Order: sequence, then C-alpha cells, then structure tokens
Amino acid sequence: MGVIYKPGFTIIETMLFLALTGVMVAGILVGTGTSINTQRYRDSVSTLKSTLAQQYSEVSNTRNVERGADVACDSSANVTNVGVTLPRGQADCILIGRYLTIDETVVSASAVVGRTSSTSTSGTDIQNLQTYELTALASTTENTEIEWGASIAWPSSGSGSRSPTTPRQLTMLILQSPKSGLVYTFTSDGITTNLKSMVIAGNTIPGQAQRRICVEPNGVIGRGSAVFIQAFASGPNAVEVRTNDMGDASTC
Repeated sequence: MGVIYKPGFTIIETMLFLALTGVMVAGILVGTGTSINTQRYRDSVSTLKSTLAQQYSEVSNTRNVERGADVACDSSANVTNVGVTLPRGQADCILIGRYLTIDETVVSASAVVGRTSSTSTSGTDIQNLQTYELTALASTTENTEIEWGASIAWPSSGSGSRSPTTPRQLTMLILQSPKSGLVYTFTSDGITTNLKSMVIAGNTIPGQAQRRICVEPNGVIGRGSAVFIQAFASGPNAVEVRTNDMGDASTC
C-alpha cells in the first residue's frame, strides 16, 4: 500500500510563518507609533508658532475688551469702574497691545492698556512708548497649553544656551505705537510684570533681540525645532519655525 501525501504545512513551517508575521506586525506598529509621535511634536511646534503669530493680528485689529462697563484709568494705567458714562473714545487710557508669558507649558495672553501724561510728539516711537504706563488686563487673559505635553526650553548650544535647558520662562510684549501705528516687539527672560521696563530700543534682552524658543518634546519623539522670533519683529511674518540645520547661532 502506497503512502498518501496531503497538501499543507508542517508544524515547523507554521511556527516560522507565525514568528515572521509577528515580527513584521511589531515593526509596523513601532514605525506607526514613531510616526505619530513625530507628527505630534511637529504639531506642538506649529501650534506654538501660530499662537505667537496670532497676537500681532490681535494688536492690529483692536477689540474693546471692556464692553458694558464705564471705565477709566488711574495714573498707573490701572483700569477701574467709575460708574460715569464717558463719550466713546474719550477714556483716559487706550488699548495699546498684547502681553504674553510662556511658563514652561502654558502660554498666557492679555490685552495691554496704556496711559501717558506726556503731550510731546517729538522723539522716536519707542521714546514715545516709554512715556506710557502699561497694564495687562487680567480680565482678558487667555491660557493655552502647548500641545502633547511639550514645553519651551533654552538652546542647548551656541548663543543663549543654558544647561540644563529646562525649565524656561519667557515674557513677550507687543505694542502698537499711538504715534505712527507701527508695531514693536519686546521680550524678557522669566516672567516680567513690569511691562514698562521691557520697552527698550535695540538688539538687547530685555529689548528687541531675536529669540530662539526651543520646544522640548517631553514624551513625544522629536527634537531640534524651535519657534524663532526675528530681531525688531513687527508682524506675524517675523515668527517662524526653524530647525538646527538652518545655520543659526544657536541649536536646540
């Protein structure tokens, strides 16, 4: 009686097939997870850049954030409800810009009001802005969390580098000159509440120097990207995303 062979796989062949399939599936899952995390990091950088750039639109398109209240300013530009109806456009203070703080993972943005007792129109825009008392309106503060748990960091090498690179805090002040309508950007390290002390002309810190705000991934995959603010920034185009291969004086 002859031997009858039936088509099929041996147990060894089946085990090899399952093992190879498992390795392939694991590789796909790892690759997919890496790709997702990399995209999350890019999103966190892009969202931070968009948040900062949006503030210039808020400055240019001034909104009355104290609607429904009869208000006035004291000599320090603090807004108070006085219960006196003032003609439109005749308040003691004016909406003059935006105040931002970045505290590791949270971006806070507020409207800024200013009041000056100076009647002089001579001098530069910044000299004119330096005559203003400035106050951030707490009632207008909006907080935004940097996406996917990322946080801002110092450059790891080159200009402005620090070790360790975190934690980091930054203050940003964007003002529109009542004299010319031009927009000016001032930044300072740490959280600064004395807004007037930031209004300094020139490529300095505090002042108008360029800033490289590195983004630390903190759990997601990615590194070496930053939100870059050009020196003497005056609009949203001065805020961009840069990577370590762009030849800057500092790297993340």
